[in-house]
Amino acid sequence: MTAALDGLDAFVAQGLEDWQVPGAAVAVVKDGVTVYARGFGLRDVDKKLPVTPDTVFAIGSCTKAFTAAALALLTDQGTISLDTPARDILPGFRMYDDYATAHVTLRDMLLHRTGLPRYDALMTMRPDISRDEAVGLLRHLPSNKELRAGFEYSNLMYVAAGRLAEVVSGQSWETLVAQRLLAPLCMTATSFSPQTVQASPDFARPYALRRGKFAEIPFADIGPYGPAGSMSSSAMDMARWLAFHLQDGRTGDEALITKTAMTEMRTPQIITPRGQPNPEIPFGGYGLGWGVTAYRGRLLVLHDGEIDGFKALASFMPDDGLGVVVLTNRAGTPLPEILAFQIYDRLLGLSPFPWAERAKADRSEGTQARPAMALAAPEHPAPPTHELSAYAGSYRHPAFGEVRIEHREPGLVALCGGETLPLVHVTYDVFCTGAALAADTPAKAAKADEDETSGGTAAGLAVTFRMDQSGTITRLDIPLEPAAADIVFTKAAADPPESPELPESAGPPGPTDSTAKAAPAETPGDAPQGATRP
Repeated sequence: MTAALDGLDAFVAQGLEDWQVPGAAVAVVKDGVTVYARGFGLRDVDKKLPVTPDTVFAIGSCTKAFTAAALALLTDQGTISLDTPARDILPGFRMYDDYATAHVTLRDMLLHRTGLPRYDALMTMRPDISRDEAVGLLRHLPSNKELRAGFEYSNLMYVAAGRLAEVVSGQSWETLVAQRLLAPLCMTATSFSPQTVQASPDFARPYALRRGKFAEIPFADIGPYGPAGSMSSSAMDMARWLAFHLQDGRTGDEALITKTAMTEMRTPQIITPRGQPNPEIPFGGYGLGWGVTAYRGRLLVLHDGEIDGFKALASFMPDDGLGVVVLTNRAGTPLPEILAFQIYDRLLGLSPFPWAERAKADRSEGTQARPAMALAAPEHPAPPTHELSAYAGSYRHPAFGEVRIEHREPGLVALCGGETLPLVHVTYDVFCTGAALAADTPAKAAKADEDETSGGTAAGLAVTFRMDQSGTITRLDIPLEPAAADIVFTKAAADPPESPELPESAGPPGPTDSTAKAAPAETPGDAPQGATRP
């Protein structure tokens, strides 16, 4: 076993250099035992602190498997069923569509088959609401598929599933997971918030690449949305988590979850969209909190996790007794998959597939396509239809909240979710957040794309103002969700000015122009399907 991993240290170190990743932690499990655990690179670039197997990284959507396991505990008790309609447990549960409201089950939520797309911008635009309030936003968010018509990855559905677990258990989702899973598995380095992480003596800082250098960025804090992706862990703790799955829900002599429930979690119950055709990975499926596929003829269960400044991959082969976890402190990198697949190839005695070369080719194709997908500046832009002050005001959406537009010389800025974004004029009533317009040459496009964003409401979004028949600006449309129609924010009526003192002969002020009042919010039509990051 260990002989198969000879030279792996050098392979990982080279991967960090090739893919410009500050640090990584890797652990390998065989038949319930951790046989390899190493840290590579830096957890703190400025202080030059090294990564260790105990360094804590954010694991993003790898959290979903913990949420699914917590619910498996409750279903094992007979407290709930995966096929009970959600509204029978959460009376306030309501989807945009009445049929979905009546029929969505816990199984639908965990399988990403409710039809609701990601709507991830909510996490930054509505960060201070409660978990219950977050679930309450669902009624304002259209789906782009009918219930059970196909796979549609939805973080909000895992938030709702976590909230459902809270109602059933009488505990917070965090307490339920900590007491019923983390404590028995001795996962002492695993936690739920960036505040706890930063109190640890050994944690990785999040980084983005800016002008070819590592730049530290803020930790993402998605508190109310936690069941979808707030957890952090170490390679050693995640190795314990994989061993638990490889042992069918047992730790020592104790069965925390029944083998039946564990098997159901890793059984594909819906097909996921395929990316590039790949004979080594011929299909994709999804179970309960885990992706399920075949890797070079072997059953592979896995989930990646990506959140500001971090990328993780947890995976295991139940039939071969193997598990691999890779944690890194830079998002947007294929390195976790490259390393995990290299390790599986070695342990299975297979000729290593050139995953790094494949990833480089895929990235090159994506980079070349990017300028065409960006918001393009017209050759002859038209001026705005109004004075800039006419665009200023408060615009609201019942789920996404307020976007405030202010006229600050020399232009406009948008304030939302604690961010202040400059608006760059494109043409007519179309503006763009930040300065992420497509450049006029490939070289400029590459330079403009050199910096990574730190998450949040990303720059480069089109902001389109709309008028009513009288020419008054009444709303703005923003494409906050790639897999849905533009989100419509309706302009609130301005506060009326204080009435001046008039001579008695002047009479009362004239009637208010009804066209200045906020137009009713429009309901977007059927949203087009679009690619989303799994």
